[in-house]
Amino acid sequence: MAMNEPATLKVQDALRELACLLDAAPHGERSAMIDAFAEMYQWGRGRVYNRLKEVGWSSGRKTRSDCGTTSQDMAVLTDVCATLRIGQRKNGKATMHTPTAVSLLSQNGREITVSNSRVNALLKANQMNMASQRLDRAAQSMRSLHPNHVHQVDPSLCLIYYMPDGKQRIIQEDEFYKNKLENVAKLKLKVWRYVLTDHFSNTTLVRYYQAKGETQANLFDFLLYCWNKQEGRVMHGVPQMLYWDKGSANTAGAIKNALRALQVEAIEHKAKNPRAKGSVENGNNRVECLFESRLMYEPVENVDQLNAAAEGWYNAYNADAIPNYDARLHRKYMAEPTARYALWQMIRREQLRILPQVDLCRLLLSADNIERKVDQELTISFKHPGPKQRLHYDVGHIPGVFFGAMVKVSPLVYGENQVLVTVTDYKNEETTHIVSPVAADAGGFRADGAVYGEEYKSRPDTVIETAGKAADQAAYAGLSIEEIEKAKNKNAVPFGGLDAHSHLKDVAAPSFMDRPGERLNVPSPIHVEIKPLTHTQASMRLRSMLGRPVTAEDRAHLVEWYPDGIMEEKLQEAADHLDGKFAAPVLRLVG
Repeated sequence: MAMNEPATLKVQDALRELACLLDAAPHGERSAMIDAFAEMYQWGRGRVYNRLKEVGWSSGRKTRSDCGTTSQDMAVLTDVCATLRIGQRKNGKATMHTPTAVSLLSQNGREITVSNSRVNALLKANQMNMASQRLDRAAQSMRSLHPNHVHQVDPSLCLIYYMPDGKQRIIQEDEFYKNKLENVAKLKLKVWRYVLTDHFSNTTLVRYYQAKGETQANLFDFLLYCWNKQEGRVMHGVPQMLYWDKGSANTAGAIKNALRALQVEAIEHKAKNPRAKGSVENGNNRVECLFESRLMYEPVENVDQLNAAAEGWYNAYNADAIPNYDARLHRKYMAEPTARYALWQMIRREQLRILPQVDLCRLLLSADNIERKVDQELTISFKHPGPKQRLHYDVGHIPGVFFGAMVKVSPLVYGENQVLVTVTDYKNEETTHIVSPVAADAGGFRADGAVYGEEYKSRPDTVIETAGKAADQAAYAGLSIEEIEKAKNKNAVPFGGLDAHSHLKDVAAPSFMDRPGERLNVPSPIHVEIKPLTHTQASMRLRSMLGRPVTAEDRAHLVEWYPDGIMEEKLQEAADHLDGKFAAPVLRLVG
């Protein structure tokens, strides 16, 4: 029976005794002694040697000169590693082991020259074994520059829900694992927790919503709640960047447009990379453990009461004001722990962007990119939600814009009624520009317009005009724009003259076979009636055809054969009959 691990004191004594015997044993007998000990304890030889090393014994053999090398091809070893990795489930369970992988690969053209145990040793030595591969990747430390530089947001389903009678219920953890959530799933409105953290100060804000699922309306409402100035709360203001998950509500176009209008850069973290927003992930954990755990002892009846309690908790937590609890922020490289609100107070005036009116911000969620056509003055019109009136914007300075071009426009809430103008070039690449409205005077003219008798102004050439002028200068090399216009008016020959058609007469055209076709039988739209020749007219014509006069007998035959006259095409027939070449035509009664 194998001994229990770790080795007992008796086993250690036996190992020390074996070590002494091995040192005293003559050459050639050590192997038998190792085998006998292994059989006694039902161990393998390798295990015996490892246990002997633990008690300080060494065989005394020289290290081989090829120690650390192997005859096994590393490319095949990489294939073994790949096979083991593919056979590993996401939960960490290995469904493919080294013996199976070696057997599989050896039957598919891979030459494996070492034992399975040696393969495992080589994998471990090269950090290719599954234990090493399961280790997390090295983390890259990230930093933000100041408060409100980066905010992180994350919604999640809360363990709290409310019954129709208002009674608070908390889902226990074992309900998740016992698949007993059917009744919870039937609830029309669940409670969703939205958590936002400021990356620099680690200030944590939370709010709850009762809804069927994540919605962009609730997410945007939560962001406005966090960024707007609230009584009793220190942190407020719009960040420069918002880091979030790739949720359907997050990636919806409406909320992206709203954030763009607030000049917030929205960044989606890489899939399956929870470290990317570790600040807010930890924030969710703090809310669940430090706040929601208190609700078991002091329940609340609805979401409004829940939010009121949450505000009291996060203000106390961020200010390090919870009695008998150290809520200060501890960072690895921080000189001393600091309250989160105190750290947020380091924000400077130019870094604190005050949220515009909430009602105006809510309008942004329903706004979308609107297409506008550039007019002949290279301007566009757009009804801005700020002044709620149509304004005009000059886009002539934007590269790639020309009369008739289509651009996308969306409002900005900062600045003086500015808009974002997006232009798409021929490569389908987009560039975005911030444009201010055109200023006007009391008379309704552009304030920057040229004044009669005082000045002249001309716009820079558009991309179309630039291309046209380049083409003209290629056709009329060495001439100015004015000279080119004069040359065109005088019908001057472009390019100094080109062989445009003279060369065509010398072109050797290939020979083509005549192709047979079908003659079309197209009825003439005009019917022309052709009258037969009278017998007198026919006799005169037949005289030249017969080469002799037409006799009275001949005339009598013609009257007999052709009583209604003779058609033009029948004259030759009549001449042949009169000469006796053919029998006389037989008259048949028709009808």
